[in-house]
Amino acid sequence: MTIKMIVTDLDGTLLNSANTVSDKNIQAFRKAIEMGIVPVVATGRIDREALFFAETIGATDYLISGSGGVIKDYKNNKSIHEVNLDRQKVKLILEIVEPTNEIFWQVYTNKGCVCTEKSFSWMDRSGWAKAHVEEFKDKQIVVNDVQAYVDTHELGISKIALSSTNYLLLDELMEQVGMIAGVEVVRPMDYCVECIPTGVDKGFGLIKLCEYLEIETEEVMIIGDSDNDKEMFEVHGPLKIAMGNAKDSIKELATHIVSTNDQDGVAEAINAFVINRKKTS
Repeated sequence: MTIKMIVTDLDGTLLNSANTVSDKNIQAFRKAIEMGIVPVVATGRIDREALFFAETIGATDYLISGSGGVIKDYKNNKSIHEVNLDRQKVKLILEIVEPTNEIFWQVYTNKGCVCTEKSFSWMDRSGWAKAHVEEFKDKQIVVNDVQAYVDTHELGISKIALSSTNYLLLDELMEQVGMIAGVEVVRPMDYCVECIPTGVDKGFGLIKLCEYLEIETEEVMIIGDSDNDKEMFEVHGPLKIAMGNAKDSIKELATHIVSTNDQDGVAEAINAFVINRKKTS
């Protein structure tokens, strides 16, 4: 089937190590859009962070964020689907992470990322790229009591992210949070753990968006590299492209493997399997 939609992950995929989108990736998406193909970003980030990068490739009509928990149609200013963590589950997670040192943790809401002063103090030591910290540090909502803040403002929480260069600490937190019924923990990067509602993932988001746009999964090309892309790669039908820097578990599920995120692997995939294929068909 002809590709009608390209769905790309951000970190480790569309973004290079400098946390930017290369000119080659931008140009490849522009050519795809000119061919009538729908560009979509699917990310663990909140929509506000994701849109900053989605704009560079013209992918501002539809967005899968919060690791599949939030799916939006910005073209028509409509929420397609949204799943939030149960408030009691949030309370249990916060009871585990709040006393901990050496960790930057934040709750993802539709108003932005919320964290405490203690957590915020670890942001630039949490493993995130310097460019990412510089770009989003002043966008954090820093409060004394996260639980009280989200309750007062009646905010839904799609995800809680834990970041640290202390990998053993993250291992321990994954185990503890993973024991909470209704909460799933995934590790998209060595230094980051995401706590999301059970049953929510990028594969879920992909299927929901395909249903909404009436696009068959066989008409989609997906590009990713990490654990939180796994369920998207397990969806039946799409052309599945793993980055050269992808985890082995993703490469094993892929249809094709391209160059790394620092070698414009996304552009390579679009040119090889969409643009050039169209020219020869």
